[in-house]
Amino acid sequence: MNILFLGDVVAKSGLTAVLHSLDRLKKQYAVDFTIVNGENAALGKGITEPIYQALVHAGADVVTLGNHAFAKKEILNEIDHCPLLVRPANMEPTERGQSYVIRRCGNKKVAVVSMLGQAFMNTVTEEPIPAMQKILSEIKADIIVVDFHAEATSEKILFMYYFHNDVTAVIGTHTHVQTADERVYEGCAFISDAGMCGPYESILGRDIEEVTKGMVHKTKTRFLPAKGPSIVCGAVIRIDDDTNRAVSIERIQIRPGAPSS
Repeated sequence: MNILFLGDVVAKSGLTAVLHSLDRLKKQYAVDFTIVNGENAALGKGITEPIYQALVHAGADVVTLGNHAFAKKEILNEIDHCPLLVRPANMEPTERGQSYVIRRCGNKKVAVVSMLGQAFMNTVTEEPIPAMQKILSEIKADIIVVDFHAEATSEKILFMYYFHNDVTAVIGTHTHVQTADERVYEGCAFISDAGMCGPYESILGRDIEEVTKGMVHKTKTRFLPAKGPSIVCGAVIRIDDDTNRAVSIERIQIRPGAPSS
């Protein structure tokens, strides 16, 4: 089985890039199952039901979220109509939405879990390791993929080592910068951060001038998303059908202007 994971979708530019490239990527990498992190897809922060529906219609089997999951308040009322949307398990409000989804892919059951790291996150309700232990006690699946949405690289690596025997892949998200540390450790695929699908000429998807005004000149800004073409980042995880363990992970990074394969 080949699983495609696309990192944080940022704003209209990133969403457009993903919608336009998803079908081609799935064919290029012979993808069987697709996961997209959509937590910044709505104006650079949060998600809405129409955006979720667009991603699913384009070919996403599961859409994960992160610390901005509920930035758009309407999603609190819409989330029950989004059965393939996964919010972080250890983020308030815990009573809305679901923290994992199990889907059938061929003769396999694939579980996708969303979890927040603890460092620099102010909405975490529980430390990620005990929260994940509780989820593992509930899940009955052949393959388990965790979107670990966290700031600190060390926390992501620790999480992978701790759960490498229990899950098939731990894919880091949140920092919007793709890391070059992809590996397979004893059958568990890992990368500290899959990167973003968002405006290439930007600061983590945000408008450069706006961020400069806020950080350098201390001017109050809205941190608007940047415009212009997007980079598309993610990874393809290849899984042995007999063992349900990862055998390889390959980074994907498509910059604006790059030729199509």
